[in-house]
Amino acid sequence: MNINRNSSLLLGLALLATTALPTLATDRNPGVICAEKQFITAIDFGYVTNIKGGPDWANAVNVHLANGVEIPLNYKYNANDDGGKSIIAALRMAFSFNREVTLWDHDHNNCDDFDQVRVHPTLY
Repeated sequence: MNINRNSSLLLGLALLATTALPTLATDRNPGVICAEKQFITAIDFGYVTNIKGGPDWANAVNVHLANGVEIPLNYKYNANDDGGKSIIAALRMAFSFNREVTLWDHDHNNCDDFDQVRVHPTLY
């Protein structure tokens, strides 16, 4: 009897913990598009304080888009995170070569930050 009760309690806690965790990108969660085919007008790097996640020890990134949207890179993908290095490189390339970007949010799907970028080619 005690084993079943403990198992039920552990299972309940595990389910509660998984529903409280941020949503991850999967086939079931394709993410939400936060900005589609927009040009980058400015990028803030470093000790950016006015964003979700805070300055992240001067590793934060915040993107300004042509449509007026200002959105930070998810703090898990900033300059000090391996996954962030490729996203930052793509952002810098898009900004330098004036390419449009599309940004997604897979972490809570509410566009308070983004964690995926697509750089679009120029049309010929």
